[in-house]
Amino acid sequence: MRLIEIGLIVLLAWALFGRNRLLDSVRNVRKSARIMKSEMHAAADDVELPEEKVIPGSIVDDGAQRADKAQN
Repeated sequence: MRLIEIGLIVLLAWALFGRNRLLDSVRNVRKSARIMKSEMHAAADDVELPEEKVIPGSIVDDGAQRADKAQN
């Protein structure tokens, strides 16, 4: 069903704009998508991640002890 809808849209666009203009539009969209993709990769490479901070201390887990007391 979805494929039929896409086909009808392409056929309608082809009828409205003509073959040459439609192909040029597709090329321009693909070129724009490639440029945007490369810019996104370049931006991701430029991002500096903050250093992880280690907070000294100890983890106290008395949840198991409380659960044991609640069952008794």
